[in-house]
Amino acid sequence: MIIAYHAIFTTYGTWLPNDPRGSFSKEIYNDRLKLLGVIKYGRQIPPPKKLIKEFYAEATGILNRLPYFINDDARPVIAAGFATVVQRLNIEVPACAIMNDHIHLLVLRSKYSIEYLVNQFKSAATKALNLKQSPWTRGCWKVFIDNEETLKVAIRYINANPAKAGLAAQNWNFVKPLPL
Repeated sequence: MIIAYHAIFTTYGTWLPNDPRGSFSKEIYNDRLKLLGVIKYGRQIPPPKKLIKEFYAEATGILNRLPYFINDDARPVIAAGFATVVQRLNIEVPACAIMNDHIHLLVLRSKYSIEYLVNQFKSAATKALNLKQSPWTRGCWKVFIDNEETLKVAIRYINANPAKAGLAAQNWNFVKPLPL
């Protein structure tokens, strides 16, 4: 039985379907973007950073708009938006990491589907940021968690993400830690 969901969603233009690092995309909808390479399904052995920078330098000119990166000023604003969703829907979030180009959210099972919840989080964050256009990509990647040990591993993984990326520790008021 599913006890929680680990949802990961990205900001626009920061992890494309044909990213050299791999992706879980099955289609490239932008014909010009297809010219930059084929989809490498799944995570790949990390290519040299220079290759990734070159890929995104070329891709940025093809995208419909500039990629959106989350900075230190935007992180607490996004968290405030997330907090409104947690309170309004009365759900439990034991871990959350707001990275520069993606979000990790661990949500305990509730009466809502994880897809619905992710859309609510995206919408609330966009509104809190006062943006006219969504900074998020469509959909999300999700992991279904069905046991306590996997739940604990997911919490540790999410909580470790900011430090691994050189970001400050994150302690959001809507996160209700579980005893590990």
